Amino acid sequence: MLLRHHTIRAGSLALAMTLALTGCGFDRTDQTEGATKDSKDTIGAAPGQPEPIGAAIASRDIQISEGGNLFPVKVELYQLRRDNGFVNLSVRLTRTDAAGSPNRWQIASAFQGDTISLAFSGATLIDRKNRKRHLVARTGEPDANPSQVKYLASSDLQSVFVQAGQSVDLYAMFGAPPDDVTAVDVVVPRVPVFENVPLG
Repeated sequence: MLLRHHTIRAGSLALAMTLALTGCGFDRTDQTEGATKDSKDTIGAAPGQPEPIGAAIASRDIQISEGGNLFPVKVELYQLRRDNGFVNLSVRLTRTDAAGSPNRWQIASAFQGDTISLAFSGATLIDRKNRKRHLVARTGEPDANPSQVKYLASSDLQSVFVQAGQSVDLYAMFGAPPDDVTAVDVVVPRVPVFENVPLG
């Protein structure tokens, strides 16, 4: 079964963000804590994914264990982008095992970290200069039940399956660090840390 997900362009994302910020009780203060493809490949995106801009700036090769199977995955990181008080994080995940493998990788909770979301919500940005950890932005009340929280990130990942040789794009949004912060560490569950990533 081919991976089929639609990409929502920046205009639609901006509208969704506006609706979320104005009507869902978004509180950014809770989001920070002290401290060219071959045509045979299928590139999809989890729901709400803006298209990555430019080339990947870094990558990591990892192995994901899921359902008794071990999947080799290349994780590519794209340039972090400031956008109206937010930072956009985009990654591309590509299964690097030989095409034709009968097993599909269901992303599901692989990158939710300590959250309960089946989303790309476990990613964080580390601002070393100010000793702060930025969490994925979310909508909902600060004291809401974890299952009721909606993250500004790729979600419904229980329905995202990746076959050998295929790729999928994921995104997450964060409240932006101060303007004088020019680099952060990008932390993604199960992936070695991307250190000192430039922040435009």
